[in-house]
Amino acid sequence: MTVAQDNLGSSLAPGLCNPLSAEKTEPDPEGHRVDLYLDLGRTLYDSGASVQRISDSVRYVAHALGDDDVHAFVGYEAIEVGRGDGNRTQIRMHAFREPVRVNATVLQGVSRMLASIGLSGATHETVSGKLQEIKGQPPLFPAWVTVIAVGAACAAFAWLNNADFVSLWVVLIAASIGFAAKFYILPWAGNLYLTVLLSALVASASALLLLPFSQTATAEIALISSLLFLVPGTILINGGLDIVRDHTGCGIARLTSVMAQLLVITGVLLIPLSLLAPESGGPVILSLGWTGILISAAAAGIAALGFSIMMNMPLAALPWCFICGGAARIIREIAILAGIDPIMSIFLAMAAATLLAFLIGRITHVTEVVIAVAAGLSMIPGLAAIMGLNGLFQLAHQSTLVQSALIQTTLQSSLYAVGVSLALVAGIIFPLIIITRGKPRI
Repeated sequence: MTVAQDNLGSSLAPGLCNPLSAEKTEPDPEGHRVDLYLDLGRTLYDSGASVQRISDSVRYVAHALGDDDVHAFVGYEAIEVGRGDGNRTQIRMHAFREPVRVNATVLQGVSRMLASIGLSGATHETVSGKLQEIKGQPPLFPAWVTVIAVGAACAAFAWLNNADFVSLWVVLIAASIGFAAKFYILPWAGNLYLTVLLSALVASASALLLLPFSQTATAEIALISSLLFLVPGTILINGGLDIVRDHTGCGIARLTSVMAQLLVITGVLLIPLSLLAPESGGPVILSLGWTGILISAAAAGIAALGFSIMMNMPLAALPWCFICGGAARIIREIAILAGIDPIMSIFLAMAAATLLAFLIGRITHVTEVVIAVAAGLSMIPGLAAIMGLNGLFQLAHQSTLVQSALIQTTLQSSLYAVGVSLALVAGIIFPLIIITRGKPRI
């Protein structure tokens, strides 16, 4: 488990909470307050919050209610909250699974609730009632809207990775079917990895059945793009943030979960890819003119918008997500035109997008991590990663005639995928660490 090590004073935002308005510490033999703190922490975790945000938020509410001796312990599989009450300590614990869907609207609601505490004071009843109201909100978007938005986002990703126009409808339909299946598979499967496996099988099988009717020349790109919605981007970034903020146990567990999910997705993709005619060459970096840059920016904005809807983004933040995704793509393309290395270009683009996401988050009370991840998902090197793994798969067969071209393509694709992935993660994490150092995550 991970312990929040900051003292109480460092967890309070200046000006947000007036200690004079806090309730005095009172005996709570039935543990209603510690139940409230646990419910808050569980709600944040289930919606995709980082360990630091959960710990800071719990202690912020506790201080507002007059409880200074409250500690939150957050692990990968459980959260434990303790409240000191005189010479006794009340402890509550809740076990949970890793969230399979980020809920940005719930995260926004909790942030607004915490901000309002400093303006109007707080009681146990008001905080509990507001929290139940936040948890009880239905999804902002109907299921069919989310399904179509995810399909459109995956199709935009395929376009950004040089897929031909005739393959986009395949990606749209296959990704939509795969994501729709996820709604029905998750309650039945009851397991994150089984859900990922079955959803990937449905999406890849749908794409494989539709590809012969499209007459596309970029079948591999279309197939890979159809599974992009399964990439756990927010969990990846939260895991990195947890490690950097000294919550190592939970961070490593989250990154391990991400790697396991990516291995499941890759394993599923290798089956249909072996049935397709291989596309020659490694990752291609095209130098675009200004018209091409604007078209790519629009496609990146559409991808960011679709993935934002998938994460139940509040309506007020959706236009900003589109702008953030498009801005990141423009910066990437301009940096490449200027002769900067493609991997460094992606790092610069994501760093700038993260700074913009931070400003957007201050306006909309939406966590900047979710906005930055939505903007960065369209830059994931999915094609290069799968090509590299597919090459390794071919080299592992003794019957395969080892050719220098295959080795070169495999190494080039694998190293490019690793470099871009590191640039994406670093471009989000490092700016956030610098900006938010010493500040509470609420």
